[in-house]
Amino acid sequence: MSDTPARRKKASHGEGTIYWSDAENCFIGEISLGFRPDGSRIRPKVRGRTKTEVRNGFKELKDDHANGIELGDKYTVAQACRDFLARGLPRQDEETVKGIAIHINKHIIPGLGRAKLKRLSADDVDDFLAAKKTEVSTSYLGRILGTLRRVIRFAQRRNKVARNVADLVEAPTAKDGRPSKAMTLDQGKELVRRCRESREPWIYAYVALSMFTGVRTEEARPLKWEHTHLNPVKGERCSCRRVHREDLPPHVEVWRSVRKKGDTKTEKSRRTIALPAYVVAILTDYAARQFESRKRNGHEYENIVYVFGTRNDTVKDARNVARYFQDIVANDKLGETIEGDWTPRELRHTFVSWMSDQGASDELIADLVGHKKTSTTRTVYRHQLRPVITKGVDLLDGVFAEEFRKAE
Repeated sequence: MSDTPARRKKASHGEGTIYWSDAENCFIGEISLGFRPDGSRIRPKVRGRTKTEVRNGFKELKDDHANGIELGDKYTVAQACRDFLARGLPRQDEETVKGIAIHINKHIIPGLGRAKLKRLSADDVDDFLAAKKTEVSTSYLGRILGTLRRVIRFAQRRNKVARNVADLVEAPTAKDGRPSKAMTLDQGKELVRRCRESREPWIYAYVALSMFTGVRTEEARPLKWEHTHLNPVKGERCSCRRVHREDLPPHVEVWRSVRKKGDTKTEKSRRTIALPAYVVAILTDYAARQFESRKRNGHEYENIVYVFGTRNDTVKDARNVARYFQDIVANDKLGETIEGDWTPRELRHTFVSWMSDQGASDELIADLVGHKKTSTTRTVYRHQLRPVITKGVDLLDGVFAEEFRKAE
């Protein structure tokens, strides 16, 4: 006989009670699932168009209760996102949280926010990602999916949901992002000339260090003088007190970054890099200028901490560095055109490509730039290919020695 309001049957113990509600025009089921810590009975309700729907609801409630999952399905994806932003990122720095908040507020909540988290399916996530394909790049879509996975994983730890459906899907191919690129030798020489003639000595030293050692922008900005060993010869212009290691060639110790707690990106990223002679000369001259400028303008000049610090000896903001760099690159009045738009991080790409073009092995380049895997060097950073095994940091000396002699 079909499910109708007229048929009533006493339920067995533990099966719950199902009855018809004229007011709500549906079947309502109530089931007892034990007691709360305060002694009150746990008796949730389930609504459905048929008794079968209600009984299926009972089964889900029993399973959730047995697994310690919060009962009911009112908790939405939007609520999960807000809880994650409020409590799920205790160790991340401010910039990381801002990036994740953009993923959530601009993409995830508008696309999936109203969905009940327990009812969210892999198909729902697939449809959401497919709708984003024309808006963002493939790599950015992958980051959005990664944030959604983290949100649901956080909800799992809070017993809001049993499984993470976002783990069951993969981000589809979307728009092509802006490809990273490397400067040619001629473009690099033009950039060096412009920076050398700039009113700000720090940008010349910053570009030289970044382009000829391959340090990341996040590693260059917080670089300290105590980790910069120039070992100037007697009589060289250098008014600042520096730590020298005469038993070693000039080098920088890339031991910190602007990440929270100052850690480098990976353990392999913590490295010590020898400096080409012309970079040593640039940094030595810059150290003296930095000291004299701060003293002349009444700023702190004794025991200066950061190589590229502000006048108050704090780490420069990444946006300010990028803005100044781009102004120099884009100003065609300064000399020959440097085609295209460029960012400071592409100085690192340039270093990798030039090293490869001069014959450095993948293994050597990976060691110099702190890559955990040589595959990253090959597929992401290298833009000019000539994989011939040879030695290290002096490979670019011959290419740029003449350029720097012109400036002397």
